[in-house]
This record gives sequence, structure tokens and C-alpha cells, in this order.
Amino acid sequence: MGEKTDKYDGLFITYVAVATLVYYGTYLFNGWFFSSVSIAPHLSLIYLPAAVRMLFALVLGLPAAIGMALGTLLIIYTTQGSWTVVWYEAIPVSLISGFAPLFAVMIGVRWLKLPVDLRGLKPMHLIKFTLLGALCNSIPTNAFYWAAGHMDTPLPAMAQMFLGDVLGTLLVLWIAATVAKLFRPKFAG
Repeated sequence: MGEKTDKYDGLFITYVAVATLVYYGTYLFNGWFFSSVSIAPHLSLIYLPAAVRMLFALVLGLPAAIGMALGTLLIIYTTQGSWTVVWYEAIPVSLISGFAPLFAVMIGVRWLKLPVDLRGLKPMHLIKFTLLGALCNSIPTNAFYWAAGHMDTPLPAMAQMFLGDVLGTLLVLWIAATVAKLFRPKFAG
């Protein structure tokens, strides 16, 4: 029994580490590649990590949520000027960033009756997951910043974050669909 538990513990930790590093790497790439469409510091009109959040939450579940929360902490404390962020603000933002996509997946599966795995997802499912993920991220994140006194009203930043999450996720889905079509085996018929 101990050997089986060790194997699952190792996989759990591996999934957490992969989610942390991929989310962090995607954030850095997004900041570099889309710097020209940045709306404000840490707010981009196209936010590719939103797609990573939803995909990992759907495929990996809890390890992904923990990994993305850790990735967000890594982002907060390694980006320029972020050492001024205090832990009691960094931790809630990280938890929102990591667990909001998991919450969106749970809502989508239970209430919207969306498929649990990638095999059954149709384009309309992907759009619903995209919108749900953007809502579950942009509302609590900006509500937290507003409650913490960092903005007068959360609505403009909420709308901008929602749009960036939607556009980033749709761009990744479009690229994935295009690549899948290019590499789909051709069968003689």
C-alpha cells in the first residue's frame, strides 16, 4: 500500500510543479510577446495564461490549482517592483488565480452539464468554459483589489481582465485547433 501511495504522491507533486512552471513561463512569454497590447501593469488585452489555467484545471484538477497558485506567487515576487506586495495580499490573489479555474470547471461540469474530459468538448463547450473561466477570475480578483483599497471601482479593470482572459484563451484554442488540423492523419476513404 505504501508503494502505491508514494507513486500517487510523486505524481501529485510532479503535476503541481509542471503547473507552476508552465503557468509562470506562459506569463513571462505573454508579457514579452504581447507587451504592445498591455493595458496597465500586469493587465494585458491578450492573456495567454488564462488558457493554461482552464486547460490545467480541466485536465489535472487540484494539483493544477495548487501549482497555478504557486506560479502566481512566483510571478508576484519575481516581477519588477512586486517585492512591495505584502504577503496578506499576495496569498489571496494567488489562491484566486489558482483555484478560480478549478471552480469554473466544477460549475461548468455540474450546472452547465459540460463534459468532464477533453474528448467530449465541442466548440460551444470551449466557449462556455472560456467565458466561465474569465468570469471566475476577473470578478474575484478585482473585487479583492477593490476591497483592499487599490482601486476606486473594480468594474473597468474587471472588464479589461475579462476581455484579456477571453481573447487569450480563444487565441490558444484557435492555434491548438489549427495545429490539430495540420497534424491530423489523412485516411484514404
